[in-house]
Amino acid sequence: MLNCRACLWRCLQALDVPSTNAHRLRRNVNPLLEQGQRRLLSTVVRTVDTKPVYRNKVEQLSKHREEPWQKSAVAANQKKRERAVLRQRPAPGVAETPNLSRLSKRDPSLSVSEWERRKKELRYLQDPVELAGFVRKELGKDKVTEMVQLVRMASQSMQCVVSWNHIIDHYLAKERVNDALKVYNEMKKRAQFPDSYTYTILLRGLSINAHTSGVLSKALSVYHSLYAPNSRVEPSIIHTNAALRVCARALDMDALWGVAGKIPETGRGAANEVTYITIINAMRQSLLINAPKGETEEEAAARKERGIMEGRRMWEGIVNRWRNADMIIDEELVCAMGRLLLIGSRPRDWDDVLSLVEQTMDIPRLLPRLGSPGRQEAPLPHLRASYVSKQQRFDDDHLAPGKPPKRGDEFLALTPQGVGSAVSNPLSYAQPGNNTLSVVQEACQKIAASKAAREYWDLLTDPTTYNITPDLNNLHMRLRNLRQNRASAAAVKLLQEDLVGKGFEPRPGTFRIAMSTCVRDKNNHNSLKHASQILNLMSKTLEDVDAKAVSMFAELAGAFPLAKASDLIDALTVLRPIAQNIRLQLGVGGQQKYGNGVGAVYLKGEAREDAIIALRKIHGVYDRLLFSNLVAEEQKPPFKKERAILSSFIQRIMYKSGRKWEGAKDAQDKGMASEEVDLHGYLNDEAEGDVVKAARGKSGNGPWRKYWETPGDVRA
Repeated sequence: MLNCRACLWRCLQALDVPSTNAHRLRRNVNPLLEQGQRRLLSTVVRTVDTKPVYRNKVEQLSKHREEPWQKSAVAANQKKRERAVLRQRPAPGVAETPNLSRLSKRDPSLSVSEWERRKKELRYLQDPVELAGFVRKELGKDKVTEMVQLVRMASQSMQCVVSWNHIIDHYLAKERVNDALKVYNEMKKRAQFPDSYTYTILLRGLSINAHTSGVLSKALSVYHSLYAPNSRVEPSIIHTNAALRVCARALDMDALWGVAGKIPETGRGAANEVTYITIINAMRQSLLINAPKGETEEEAAARKERGIMEGRRMWEGIVNRWRNADMIIDEELVCAMGRLLLIGSRPRDWDDVLSLVEQTMDIPRLLPRLGSPGRQEAPLPHLRASYVSKQQRFDDDHLAPGKPPKRGDEFLALTPQGVGSAVSNPLSYAQPGNNTLSVVQEACQKIAASKAAREYWDLLTDPTTYNITPDLNNLHMRLRNLRQNRASAAAVKLLQEDLVGKGFEPRPGTFRIAMSTCVRDKNNHNSLKHASQILNLMSKTLEDVDAKAVSMFAELAGAFPLAKASDLIDALTVLRPIAQNIRLQLGVGGQQKYGNGVGAVYLKGEAREDAIIALRKIHGVYDRLLFSNLVAEEQKPPFKKERAILSSFIQRIMYKSGRKWEGAKDAQDKGMASEEVDLHGYLNDEAEGDVVKAARGKSGNGPWRKYWETPGDVRA
């Protein structure tokens, strides 16, 4: 029985002896057992032991991989040879990648080194996506020539249209139109057929280079090739919009209408909001810029009238598509139509802008419509602009075939379509923004509705309603409305709180608009004080004062009808450091900046002429103070001295420019002594030193500051 392995195994399982009795089991085994049975027993004994013990040290070293062979130089040499075999490259002429196997002979225009470099790059660019990413990355490093060589070689083994598109886009961004078109033609010759993105990139790139000669004809050629019978790409509205943009920037309305005539009414290529925005803006630019030479005001008004009527008819189609949910109306489209109406010559066109905003943005009109009973009762002028021709001052009520709707009905507010009140309005109104705020303010300025302008401003900027944060252009339009209303105090408040107070950086034009508001409000006794505040704000905000704003202030002070001695002295107090700043800009110490890099900007050209005019008008303020009875004679010498310094400087500047100023002669005719005016432009060192020191901030408040700080009849 024990000669059978299975029987022996069952016997051992039945014994179930502990590990301590294993040696007894080994003694009782018949020595006649076969060798295989002994090995089985040996295995069982080792399995029963708690910890296996290695039979020899060699096995232990092998288990831990610490045998001497692995540390020998022979093993290291074999490992080195193994790595060398793995890194071994194929022999010359043997290609291991599919794209290199299809590579043709080297182009003679490429050197051997360049050819080998491109081959090395292609070896690791097997996928067109990887190739396109690599090309785009290298084009960012301006490696155009290398990438053109690489894409040419890759075109022999794969379709790499995207890489060609990247090269065309790079050329167009660098204003290299001819090179982009050459690449476009070359890719077709290499069986790399352009896709839809190729034409989009090409047409958009031509639109941003519309200033280049011949771009329009090239763009039209590319666009019309999409309609060829053998074209592989179906034209979309994206291609049409890009082509329209090229025509609009080239101001070629004939080409624009030719492209627009191919737009289908429905389907994939139907017009969208971008199409209408491009066309309306092109119409507006054409009406403003493409005016025939020698055109009269009546002819210009009639030409604008035809363009606006065309835009009105187009808007009817836009609204119909909007009601049918075939397109979306956004703020840019609304403002484009509004600005087209604002260039018209009829008051109805200007008034319809508010109706347009109500129709598309659901913002209620804050002013009754023109011609309505409520508008007739409102205290508003019927006309504002004097250049409106008599034929266009009123709506044309002539009879027409078919009795068409009245002008302005295309901008009436829309009502929900359906029966009863259960049907909701499906219209998606546009969201107003800064562009809308500017358009509404300009419309209110055109129709002279100052109250409505203020109400619209409060409504659109209110955080609880539309919460529009005004930008610099909005604030400029608001200032223009305040100027029209002669609200100088409101202009100063707007500058202090909404402009400078909110961190805006005003421009010189900002202060010109605000200063012109005070000039229009000259009959207000506080207007000169408001102008002084604007001038002080400009001095603190701008690095160098604006000469035109200074001229307006000096003109206001010189012609102020309610001026007193204190008003003129306060005006000269503000003007004196400003005049010193202008002198630095004109050349007294200002031709070169100081050693620390700080100094006035040297004026040239028209800006220089404006600065000279500003100084002359400041000189006029001195004249009004000195040649009047507002101050006593014994208090005039300090002002005469400052006037003489200014007069001398003006003479010097005029002499250098080859002109002659008669200000000194006029002063002598008015009774001043000849020694009070330096006709040769030379002053004593003390007076000149005071001016230069004051201009550089080293002198005090001037030699005559004490005269308006002391009480008495000077301030009375």
